[in-house]
Amino acid sequence: MKILDTSLDFKDRVNTSLGRETSAEWNKRMLKEHCEYLRGLNLPGLTEILDEIQDIWKSGFYEEFMLAFEERKMDSRHLTFEELAHNRLMVLAAANLPATDLRTIAFSKTSLNVFRSMRPLIETAYYLNSGRPFSWDDSLNIAFSGLDARLLFALDRFDQIEDVPEPTAEFFQKLGETQIFDKKTSDFYLTITNLLIDIKNEIFGMRFRDFNSDYVPTEGLFIQLLAGCNAVHHNREHIIEEDIIKAYKTFFKLIKTDVTKYKAIPELVEGMDDSQEKMESRGLLVCEKCGGCYQLQSDESPDDFSDTCECGGELEFKRLLME
Repeated sequence: MKILDTSLDFKDRVNTSLGRETSAEWNKRMLKEHCEYLRGLNLPGLTEILDEIQDIWKSGFYEEFMLAFEERKMDSRHLTFEELAHNRLMVLAAANLPATDLRTIAFSKTSLNVFRSMRPLIETAYYLNSGRPFSWDDSLNIAFSGLDARLLFALDRFDQIEDVPEPTAEFFQKLGETQIFDKKTSDFYLTITNLLIDIKNEIFGMRFRDFNSDYVPTEGLFIQLLAGCNAVHHNREHIIEEDIIKAYKTFFKLIKTDVTKYKAIPELVEGMDDSQEKMESRGLLVCEKCGGCYQLQSDESPDDFSDTCECGGELEFKRLLME
């Protein structure tokens, strides 16, 4: 897929007429410089990561994965907040990680926004392997298989452990303090990030982020999440180069693994189904006049209540769905 950008085309024509490099030529030069810089660093495990990047790019797999991120769809309803509360990892993350900052960047502390980057990438890996929109069972497998806990606690060994680790509040409190602190590490992180952006531009044409503004930050935040976890496992608050290398190793292993083999833990999904009745019984009755609200219980339906609030306002039913 090529991204058309008329203003970019115009600039390229001007630069060509003046004997200057085009945007595509500039991108190739930057890609080469970034790659040479990274290969010149003497960091354990980095050569393997760079070889992996080259492989998933040249094989066409990276393109397939990014397209899957854009195309993934769901045939069934979304899980409700009540149902998602069966995932202890999500509950503890929401309770103990710092509130999401709209200015979240790689050098800030690991926030709830960083944690939320994990699910879209797990979904993408699942979608790429299933080759179809998610069914209800797929949604349960993604949310309740324990794959998310495997990733955070075992990292690149997520497929080698037998028992899913039990998350704790203390772990997330420590994770919330992790961040990239020193310039050397930030330069290293940004160089790998820019190398991958160069590759994305090579695959899709320049202005890749104009095609999909979500993928680049989601991938970056996921790397920060995994790097932060590795730092916590080594009793550090500051993320260092070693953590970033471990994060990329985990990420590449995840996207190349058939994650459809991870099935929902039965006791976590007992009683959950995708029926319309089940969906309608999860939500709020909200008064448009006074703003009062009432959360329906699992055995209650909107039909059990009057359409009018005590104040005389009209009651509106709103579903509690995780978008």
